[in-house]
Amino acid sequence: MQEILVVGFVSPLHKDRIPRPSGLNHIISSADDIGRVAVVGNPILVAVVLSGGTSALIRDFVNHWGLNRVLLVSYPGNNSLASLLDAKSAILDLGVRNVGVIHVDGLERLGTAIRLARASARLLRSRVAVIGLSTKTSIIRNFEERFEARVDLIPMEEFEELINGVTDDEAGRFANELMGRALFNVPTNDLLKVGRVYVAMRGLHGPYDAIAINCFPFLIRNRITPCLALAKLNEEGLISACEGDLRALTVMLISRELTGYSGWIANVNDVVGKSITMSHCTIALNMVEEPRVVTHFESGYNYGLTGKIKFREVTAASVSSDFRRMVAFKALVSSSGLLRGDACRTQGVLQVDFEGYELLNEAPYNHHVVIPGNVIQDLRAVASLLGMEFKALAKAEVTT
Repeated sequence: MQEILVVGFVSPLHKDRIPRPSGLNHIISSADDIGRVAVVGNPILVAVVLSGGTSALIRDFVNHWGLNRVLLVSYPGNNSLASLLDAKSAILDLGVRNVGVIHVDGLERLGTAIRLARASARLLRSRVAVIGLSTKTSIIRNFEERFEARVDLIPMEEFEELINGVTDDEAGRFANELMGRALFNVPTNDLLKVGRVYVAMRGLHGPYDAIAINCFPFLIRNRITPCLALAKLNEEGLISACEGDLRALTVMLISRELTGYSGWIANVNDVVGKSITMSHCTIALNMVEEPRVVTHFESGYNYGLTGKIKFREVTAASVSSDFRRMVAFKALVSSSGLLRGDACRTQGVLQVDFEGYELLNEAPYNHHVVIPGNVIQDLRAVASLLGMEFKALAKAEVTT
C-alpha cells in the first residue's frame, strides 16, 4: 500500500482566519514552507485547498517533490473551489496525469477525501495471491505494471496441501456458523470440506492484500465449490475474488475502502429496456438478507449462495484488462434472490436511467462489481488517481 500525505494549502491572507481541520499532516502558506516538509518516497498527495490564492503553491509543491498522484480537495468557502480548478490546470501542465478532484460540503468532511486516497493506495504496491495458476497471464502482468504490485502464484497442489492440513475442529466452526445463519436447501454433508477451504484461504491472507482463486479447475478437481468460503471471507474484509479475476478484485479493494463492503462480483445476464439482470453464485454474507445455500449453477456441485440484496441504491463498475479504463453506472435494485433457474444463484434486477443495451457497447468485460450506494463521483476520483479513463453510463442529456 502506498503512503498518503495530507497537506493543507492556504494563502498568507487567510492563514490566521481559517481553522486547521483535523487530519492534516502539514500546512503550506508560503514557498519557504515547501522545502521544510519531509516527503519520503512518492506518496499520494491529498492537497486540501483551504483558500484561494494557493494554486501556485500547490503546483510548486508537486513539482518540487516530483509527485505523480494528487487528489485535490475543495469546499464551498474562501474561494477554495476556484483555486482547485486553477491548481488542477497547473498540475496537468506539469505533465502529471494522475489527478483526482473532490468537492466536499465542509472541511469537517475531509475524511471523505482521505478515504478516496486510501482506496487508491490499497492497490498501489499491493501484494496479491492467485491460487491455481502456474504462469502469469497478460492481465496479471498488466496489474503488476499498472499498480507497481506483486502477484504470487500458488499452485493448486500447494493449496490442496493447505486444505488437507486443516483440522475438523477448525472446519467445524465455519460449518456451524453457516448452518446457524443460512437456510440449507441441500444436504450439509460437504460443508466440512468447504470449511477447510475457508480456513486454508484465511490463513493465506496474512501477507496479502487480496486473494483470487481460479475456482473452476478447483471445483472440477474436488467436486465442491469455494463459493461459501468466499462469501465469509469477503464479509470479514478479506478480499477474495473468484475465477482468478484481478479486474474484479481491483474494484473490490476500492469498494471495501469506500463503503466497508467488498462489493458483489456479478455476471451480466440480460438487458431489456432500462433493466439489467446480473447474477453470481457467491456474494459477501453481509450484503444479503435471508441467505440460502443451494447448488452451484454451472456444475450442480455443493454449494452456491443466494439471498436478497440488502441495498436499494447501488453502483456497478468494471475495469479493462489493461487497467486503464473504468466504466460504471448507478442503479436501483428492483428485485433480487433466486429469481430463475437458468442463471447463477444470487440474482439482481437493476433499474438504470439509460438504455441497458448501451452496456453491451461500453462494458470493458463481463464481470461487474456491484457496490452499495451511489459512489459514481468517488469512483471517478479514484480512477483519476490510478490513471484510468472513467466513463459513467447515464441518461443522455437532450440539448436544443
